Amino acid sequence: MILEPKSMHRAVAWPIPGAQRTVLAPVVVAGDEYLFPSREIWERFHVEDAEIQRRAAIMSETDLSALRLRYERDRKQVIQYAELSSNRPIVASAVLAPKFLEIFRDTLGDKVLLVVPNRFTAYVFPALASNYQDYYPMVFEAYRGTAWPISVEVFEVSAAGMRAVGVYQSP
Repeated sequence: MILEPKSMHRAVAWPIPGAQRTVLAPVVVAGDEYLFPSREIWERFHVEDAEIQRRAAIMSETDLSALRLRYERDRKQVIQYAELSSNRPIVASAVLAPKFLEIFRDTLGDKVLLVVPNRFTAYVFPALASNYQDYYPMVFEAYRGTAWPISVEVFEVSAAGMRAVGVYQSP
């Protein structure tokens, strides 16, 4: 399972609460490539929701453990955001890992804001006292500078799940 641009019109995809531009899409991993099943293939295999979630959790946890994590701090050493990155296109699945929030609980809090501009990069901001809007140039550069853009939507991630809460816009 990965985050995918809605504009790709994948045959099988699920909405994310509040999202207008991003969906969840099932994938088959072939090396560093994602293969997206057709509706016919998907229905032929009758995969149950519980099995989808189990497989997605395994894939995303593996991907999460392979990411590089870097914190950006201001002059007072206060964390402004975290950058997750990889040379492989795994970030769009890693951010869906059940243990994703645990990484940030002690640094950014129990609720974070997430933007995944491409399959190689994600930015995580504290939900409280955040100036995430100020980082639109960085987000748009990452979104436009790749062959695999995902979204400029902002997601709130908490114990309750993931939901879209905004979208970056160029001034």
